[in-house]
Amino acid sequence: MKSLLIDLDKCTGCRSCIVACKSWNKLEPRIENRDQDGIRNAVEKAKGTDKFSDNEFTYIYEKDIKNFYKRQCMHCEDPQCVKNCPAHAIVKYDNGAVVVDKEKCEGVGLCAQVCPFGVPVMAVDKKPVKCTLCYDRITQNPALEPACVKACPSKALKFGDIDEMREYTSKFKYVYGGGVNDSYNSSVIYVSDIPFEKIDFKVAEIHNIANVLEAIKHPVGALTLLGGAALVGLKIYSERVKKVKEGKR
Repeated sequence: MKSLLIDLDKCTGCRSCIVACKSWNKLEPRIENRDQDGIRNAVEKAKGTDKFSDNEFTYIYEKDIKNFYKRQCMHCEDPQCVKNCPAHAIVKYDNGAVVVDKEKCEGVGLCAQVCPFGVPVMAVDKKPVKCTLCYDRITQNPALEPACVKACPSKALKFGDIDEMREYTSKFKYVYGGGVNDSYNSSVIYVSDIPFEKIDFKVAEIHNIANVLEAIKHPVGALTLLGGAALVGLKIYSERVKKVKEGKR
């Protein structure tokens, strides 16, 4: 099991991680077949926004100029997205990464609805996109570290065996993730000597999240918990399965 550790005391908010992520995942900015002005505009546009999108797998959340942190998928130990995917298209791998298999995905969108961190985004093709912990890098032989880790000039990002990362956290006053000190269990760990509340750090909001696939047995309960959106998603999925069985695509 691997882990990505984010040291908020070392992070300068330079956004090198964002650029590296975009480059590896072939997101904007793209430079092929563009003149200098086109490249300049693409780079400016791709500096990073303040929300997840199909072009933004990680971003820097800024409370103010001095208080900020890198946001991305937490790669939860017990992912709500995995538990609530009716097509079984999302997998939590033994190396820690949570990855979407777009070939299996039916575009229901429950993963985006139940994520306690608001991470997956439904792209134009109706398939969810998010950080993969650079699964295609860390599974190479020899393995490469995630693109954001390699690009970080201040060494605020570390990647390695989760036990090593957990041991590293002992140097810090505040820790979130990795199951350290009974905190949220995930493959991404944040450490800081500044209280997380000071930077408006987003913690998991799981107290009202049901296992929708179980709750569907009790429609009234599911409707109360998720405002009916999950039921609509499952209805769409059921209709899709029916069409496939009938030979309609």
